Amino acid sequence: MPNFVPISNLTSGLPHTFEDAPTIRHKAWAAGFDPAYWYPAEWDKNIAPGEVTEIKFWDMSVALFRGEDGTLGAVEDRCAHRQIKLSRGEVKGCELMCSYHGWTYNCAGKLTEVGHEHFGGKMPAVTLRTYPVQVKYGLIWLFFGDPSLMEERPLPTIEVLEGDKPWVSVPLDFTIKCHPTAIINNVMDSTHVQSLHRKFTTRSMIYGNVASCETQGDTVRLKHNIKKLDEGGLLRWIVNPLKEPWQTAVYEYPYLVVSVGGVYKLWNFMRPIGPRETRLFLFPTAEGLRIPGTPWYTPAKVAKPFLGMAERFLARPLFVEDVWSSEAEQEGYDANHESRSIDPHPAIHPSYQLTVRKWEEHLARTRGVIISFRAGA
Repeated sequence: MPNFVPISNLTSGLPHTFEDAPTIRHKAWAAGFDPAYWYPAEWDKNIAPGEVTEIKFWDMSVALFRGEDGTLGAVEDRCAHRQIKLSRGEVKGCELMCSYHGWTYNCAGKLTEVGHEHFGGKMPAVTLRTYPVQVKYGLIWLFFGDPSLMEERPLPTIEVLEGDKPWVSVPLDFTIKCHPTAIINNVMDSTHVQSLHRKFTTRSMIYGNVASCETQGDTVRLKHNIKKLDEGGLLRWIVNPLKEPWQTAVYEYPYLVVSVGGVYKLWNFMRPIGPRETRLFLFPTAEGLRIPGTPWYTPAKVAKPFLGMAERFLARPLFVEDVWSSEAEQEGYDANHESRSIDPHPAIHPSYQLTVRKWEEHLARTRGVIISFRAGA
């Protein structure tokens, strides 16, 4: 048997289960996310040597820990003895010890020590499930699904942060009380901008018409024309002038990327915690930042003193409003899921279809594994 288990369809408390959802919209709001991709777990700086924390992905709980030598480990969050969460334990050297009876596991999930007598028996032969771990862009990433799929599903690349001239970046994160579908709707549909983002710190673009929307493979791509930067907003005075009069929003399952005018890009990396809770890690990036009140632009190498200001006065206020809208959409869906949804935006239905198809593919793949094991039992 391989070292993974299929994720169940956790829909407790939702208006519909995935199986009984009557429309593609309802199915998208009930779907889980395929665990066989790299998902962000936590900022690397937040896990010090000797620390352990719980990372949740739908119905999975993972104990993520860092040994005293700096090595990261991720094992299923349970002790094989009495099923106590190992994330409540402690790190000993480079291993993780359950605080209840002292059963200790290494980074490979193997039980290496039992902190009491064996009562005449042998050392239990126990190996817990482990999860592949990588660190990139200051994030710890976990692969929660079948590890045999890792090669065909590599870590995402933020190309503007690579090379000799990386863009300015202001990473931040939020825990949002909503299904990922609410976040996808927000990112793919920029027609909310002029209504939702109206403060000086959050006004950004004046949009024209939607130029195109297409689906290819596991990607939905929308092109939206931009008339100009909003003259009443702070963004106009900070970022470089637009090089292109359009924005592209891309849902490349399970990641989201928005590119604006050739000078600004936003990466959205979601980790679904549960049916109504998502951890969102954001990488807003810009070709350069202008010092307010001056004509001078600062490349990434010299922009560090201004990044805290940009995060506080520009990035965070903007995304706080998006967090509010995503949580409000979840509340609206829960309260009115039986009502007809009137949604003319061309990217929403294809995004629903992509979310649903990927979940159906995951279910078909994992159910096939279960059947083959039973047949060979």
